[in-house]
Amino acid sequence: MSELWARTLTWAEVDPSRHPFELDEDAAEALADLVAPLLPSPAAVEEHWWRSLDPVTEFLVNRYGRWACGWNWSVGEGDTDGGVVDVWCCARHSVTTADTTAPMAVAALVEWRDWIEDLAERFSALAPPSHSAVSPSSVDPWY
Repeated sequence: MSELWARTLTWAEVDPSRHPFELDEDAAEALADLVAPLLPSPAAVEEHWWRSLDPVTEFLVNRYGRWACGWNWSVGEGDTDGGVVDVWCCARHSVTTADTTAPMAVAALVEWRDWIEDLAERFSALAPPSHSAVSPSSVDPWY
């Protein structure tokens, strides 16, 4: 199911201006409580590691939008390697008890979102000024 992979996201799907997100400490704890029952057991991860986190990803995407599917897009050799999330490694190394794993999954979501917001700031800083004599077609790639 490629729609759950961050590498297939478009900017329209991740643009923070189109997808508001705020998560204070209390909301993060509440989210971890909702994620915990969706987590697989370590034994289930060993048997079905490739898809064992799909329920968590589907929940986050349904709640926040498709941008959230990158929550576990980890650096290195994670389940969906090549990403930017350091907090999460892979299901085999990151899933332990629900009480430990759920807050880590939430932290990974926040780290992913922080990276997207940083990227949006960089795009904004590099975009041509709105008052410039640039043709609309040359600005299209920025939006």
